[in-house]
Amino acid sequence: MRNSTGFLGAIAAAAVAGCATQSPSSYPADTEARLATFAETTTCCDDPSGFRFVALPKQGYADATVDVSSPVFDFQSGMSPFAAFELPDQARPYRVRVKSLFDARGDGAAGVFYPVVALLDDTYIVVHMTGLESLRLEPALATVGGESGLAVSVGIDPADETGKYLVVFTPAALLGMPPPGDREGDVLSLAALAWMERRGEAALPASPYGRIRITVAPEIAVPDDGPAAAQAAPAGSD
Repeated sequence: MRNSTGFLGAIAAAAVAGCATQSPSSYPADTEARLATFAETTTCCDDPSGFRFVALPKQGYADATVDVSSPVFDFQSGMSPFAAFELPDQARPYRVRVKSLFDARGDGAAGVFYPVVALLDDTYIVVHMTGLESLRLEPALATVGGESGLAVSVGIDPADETGKYLVVFTPAALLGMPPPGDREGDVLSLAALAWMERRGEAALPASPYGRIRITVAPEIAVPDDGPAAAQAAPAGSD
């Protein structure tokens, strides 16, 4: 619990520190007002084939805002606003990082959009999905001109990965709107609630809206330092 509290405490500090430079948002500043606005929304479509997918660059970044004008879908884990993207046509392995940037209320308390990433194939079936346990605190200094936020990354190898689309949303249970308890295939709600419970009062309020930055970069190969590499090293190389 001490480590969890420290982690969320660092999030809170980073969120407050970052509010001075953030641009005006297209959603309410108050977390409760955001939830009230979200509670009145309706779903956009019956299935992901109706999503509008924005193409991601082969390398670089794309910014998006999940706000009151964003589409809402009833995922297996419940209703959530989302942003949808088409993955780039790549020949080599690459990595996609999704970062939810911190917003801060005027009184210093902050809400955050807790991002979950789902990869869909060309038939719109989920082939990979991240959870809240994959989120990492990324300070502003991690990138030049960057902002603090919660980040998750997904490695993609075109040789064996069938993912064609990427969808970013947040677990509805965190927003107080969980799906029916008997919904088949919902593996996210209970895990998300347990994750938040472990963090207790140190956890920042969950927001249905937020600003995200998606970065696409080549996957960096890790040198093989195993036994084969050791045998290949010349004698006396120590």
